[in-house]
Amino acid sequence: MKRLLPLLIFFTFPPLTLLAQELPQGYFASPLKGDIGLSATFAECRIGHFHGGLDMRTGGAVDRPVYAVADGYISRVSVSPWGGGKILYIRHPNGYTSVYMHLNGFAGETGRLVREEQYRKQSFSIVKDFTESQLPVRKGQLVAYSGNTGGSGGPHLHFELRKTNTGHTINPLRFGLPYHDSMKPTIRGLRIYTINDKQAIDVTDNNTLTVNSPFYIGIYATDVAEGSTPKNGTDHIEVLLDGDLFFLYTTESFNLDSSRVVNALVDYPLFAARRQAYILTRALPGAEGDWIPVRQGDGIFRLAPGTTHKIQIRAYDIKDNYTERTLTVTMSNNSIAASDFNTMESGDYVDYTHAATIRRPAFSAEMPAYTLYANDLMHCAFKEDSRYYSPLCTIEPSINAIPPHQHYKLNLRGKIPTGIPTGNVTLVRIDGKRVVAYKTTYSDGTFSASVRDFGTFALTCDTVPPKVSLTNYKEGKPLKARVLKIKISDDLAGIETYNCYLNGSWVLAEYDGKSSTLTIDTHGKLHAGQNDLRVEVADGCGNLTRRSFTISR
Repeated sequence: MKRLLPLLIFFTFPPLTLLAQELPQGYFASPLKGDIGLSATFAECRIGHFHGGLDMRTGGAVDRPVYAVADGYISRVSVSPWGGGKILYIRHPNGYTSVYMHLNGFAGETGRLVREEQYRKQSFSIVKDFTESQLPVRKGQLVAYSGNTGGSGGPHLHFELRKTNTGHTINPLRFGLPYHDSMKPTIRGLRIYTINDKQAIDVTDNNTLTVNSPFYIGIYATDVAEGSTPKNGTDHIEVLLDGDLFFLYTTESFNLDSSRVVNALVDYPLFAARRQAYILTRALPGAEGDWIPVRQGDGIFRLAPGTTHKIQIRAYDIKDNYTERTLTVTMSNNSIAASDFNTMESGDYVDYTHAATIRRPAFSAEMPAYTLYANDLMHCAFKEDSRYYSPLCTIEPSINAIPPHQHYKLNLRGKIPTGIPTGNVTLVRIDGKRVVAYKTTYSDGTFSASVRDFGTFALTCDTVPPKVSLTNYKEGKPLKARVLKIKISDDLAGIETYNCYLNGSWVLAEYDGKSSTLTIDTHGKLHAGQNDLRVEVADGCGNLTRRSFTISR
């Protein structure tokens, strides 16, 4: 997807209150009863995306009642073992859609229709749309129960408010939801990145610095509020140069499709290693979209030699509580201009605005336009390794150590041992001791995968079928629990399909990807005596496991 060109604003910045003035205040209620406590705020930086809503605390428990925040109708439900898990969408007549994620279940008629669709498709994972007349709801009506499904790291409710016609997600707190915050954010770290020697200087207690080249700043700030966790994201960050606004980072609204740009707005290597999101003032030309920081120029401080300047950094929360740090920066008399050291290392030059193909013997990478965030030189290296069917093939940018913005096609050729079916060969990325497999296709001696990573890749095979075992039942004894739990796992390609049959009929088994567990609610499904359970699980290379169990009741 093509992204917009950089937005450079030299003298005027939009007022932060503009969006809030346009939003309906008091129209939406909270989806949970009681005070709002947050475990994550809107647009927090995550690896590969901004946080799209609010994570509301549920006291560490599931099945808290979830209510419609305004009149409307349930327009969609989605069920998946990954991502948002069980999700409910309510479309409202004022042009917004509220979204409720990681649910444990759906209330009333919605739950019945979801189960009906799952049995019709014989699939746990579904997406089901509804018309306005099917599932109307009123403000304050019970619609679901909070949970811990999908990629959730603990029980909570993820809540979003989106503009229906554009898909933009907007900070729900800007609609006037009742929320208390009288506590200031904390600036936990400041870094000065000098361009000439590519060094990062951690600014600790010393607020007076001398630098010898143009530089940019990284700011790591977090917020806390009554009833919240202590390291939530801030609302906005300002950087002033000699009293004038130089940089403004806001978190009011963004399009979810552009969310991956977060990787280019932070010090990505540091973020990946420590989960500390240092927001950078500098801009990369391809890291732009419909929601971007506002900067003077490219966000790099180019100050005259021998001059001294005051730089103020302010971190704000949604209630305009703020914390400030002030730096006094002097440029040395022998400071170096940017043009004196703007050189590149060797490699395959890629213009980020154009498609590019990098070719080597037995290896190629086909990158669409805007895969990178800036022009770069792609470094390629190869190393023989007897554990794999191809050399270890490394591809990574030389200048900006940031993952690609979108998928590109990676092609590898290798020597496949006799007797290994091509369908069992998979392209993998080697990340230390971790090996990640990709969905792989084969054509004319070449194995291909769509990847969204840089790193080291190779070909290997997966001939080992998944493992299947009962975890809360011992055969030969009566089942005491209402639910039956089945552990399924795979050593490489990952679980692709799973189906359970009880007494010959397909039965719904809910899959939790975090624990690799299938759960069957046996209420009303078992007859007295012995029952036959068949479990079929296949991995991404087509290896299939079939296991049969006898369940007594």
